[in-house]
Amino acid sequence: MDDLLKRTVLAPLILILASQTVITMSSYALPVIAPLAAKDMGLAPASIGGLMTVVYLCAMVIGLGSGSLIGRLGATRVFQLLLLLTCFGIAALAAGHPVLAFLGAMLIGVATGPMNPCGSSVLARISPPQWQPLVFSLKQCGTPGGGMLAGALLPALALLYDWRLALMMIPAVGVVMIIVLTFNRPYLDAPERRAVPLSLAGTLRTLKLVISHAELRRYAITGMSFAACQIGIASYLVVFLWEKVAMSPAQAGAVFAAFHVSGIVARIILGFFAGRMISTRALLTLLGLIMAFGIATIILFTPQWPTWSIYGVICALGASANGWVGLFLSEVARLAPKGETATATGGVQFFMYFGIGGGPAIFLAILKTTDGYDGPF
Repeated sequence: MDDLLKRTVLAPLILILASQTVITMSSYALPVIAPLAAKDMGLAPASIGGLMTVVYLCAMVIGLGSGSLIGRLGATRVFQLLLLLTCFGIAALAAGHPVLAFLGAMLIGVATGPMNPCGSSVLARISPPQWQPLVFSLKQCGTPGGGMLAGALLPALALLYDWRLALMMIPAVGVVMIIVLTFNRPYLDAPERRAVPLSLAGTLRTLKLVISHAELRRYAITGMSFAACQIGIASYLVVFLWEKVAMSPAQAGAVFAAFHVSGIVARIILGFFAGRMISTRALLTLLGLIMAFGIATIILFTPQWPTWSIYGVICALGASANGWVGLFLSEVARLAPKGETATATGGVQFFMYFGIGGGPAIFLAILKTTDGYDGPF
């Protein structure tokens, strides 16, 4: 445990976790603030889903160039650039114009793409091997953490003051993080960097690395499938509980929060055991089975189900469908060729984001052609 508590490990982990939380909070700000902001933006609330698609399409493509970007700038400068893009993206959203909202979504997507590859490249280098799954799982708590902060703070601030003022809290925190990173650069940057030019050939090389590497190829397919299920559930869980289970919006929102909280708890607990007491691959397999069982059980929900039993199923589902990412990225970093962690993560992430963008779309397509939610689940 002493090697995990060294400053050279904790400092980068905390810096990356904080940066990732701010960047992720900016993408979650879109659906959270939509009911209050869409009209002022000149958009229909449902069109916010289109902006989220823009975010992940940009992230999917830009993430492929992460290895070259980190090699040229170093991890600190990359994170500062991503935070700066996040600040401009949120400012564009706050301007309240549909064209600027589209531009803001693009900027947030560009900031999201290199986020995981950059963090993975640092943590793979500084993590003690036996604690790497836990370190990666702690880092990935920034994703649900950003979602929780967006859901807890932005609507409350918007109702108290104004939705624009609520959004501008994110750039304020982003600027603070940029300054903090400036004074902690030695903790993140590698002693040596390879100045690889940004090019189409480099982007194609990232995809080729994943497709030609048997293990990474299998993980890419798995990540795409897991991500599609995770985002499909997260996108429709609240409305499903409201329509089919007759929960009030507040009750359904509380269950949705439990989905995220159980994911955070699971990431920490599973990260502690993974690699040391049970193989990470075996844990990911188990999580996939629990995810499948949990989704199948959702179909059986009725208004007559006891509330505690619904929470039990959703917490198990949150632990699996929302708790796998840290372990997954840890395995990708372990399997990546030496010095290629960012490239491998960017390539696998391309397929993950394909699942993130495709999951809700597939769910909606099946929903429209079947009677009720049983078909898509």
